[in-house]
Amino acid sequence: MTVLPVPAIAAPATVQQFLLFRQKDSYFAIELTKVCEVLFLKDQLLASVPNTASFVLGLTNLQGEILVVADFGGLSNIGVVELQRAQGRILVLEIPDPQNMQLLPLHVGVAVSQVEGVVSLHPDQIVSAMDVSPELAPVLKGLYDYEGRFLMILDAEAIAQSQHW
Repeated sequence: MTVLPVPAIAAPATVQQFLLFRQKDSYFAIELTKVCEVLFLKDQLLASVPNTASFVLGLTNLQGEILVVADFGGLSNIGVVELQRAQGRILVLEIPDPQNMQLLPLHVGVAVSQVEGVVSLHPDQIVSAMDVSPELAPVLKGLYDYEGRFLMILDAEAIAQSQHW
């Protein structure tokens, strides 16, 4: 009896869902699993906090939890978000506490100019970013060519743990 080798079947490339948003003329994507809620910016009451970084918009109450909301445009030096703009959103990011994984996750609000939707991307096709601003580099995983436009793929943990806070 002759035994023929079985050809290896290539494992399908993994696909992940990302939330796509725009800030000025740039497109960004962040893992959808890190976004637990998307709020309308103009409908959210923000209490300003004195003596904080200029990109911190304030605090808001999210179902009994006090949430810090930052302006992504101000944090990344791309251009501030207009607070009353109808398309403005707050992305509520959920990040595990790096100091103690037993604790509840951290929640951070990030205000963005406009949410475009959810896209499916292949994480293995993210390439390193080279010439980006020093403010953006620490929170960037890399670049992705999506239908002819470059998306900047963000690292949610790096945003929440940024030294600028």
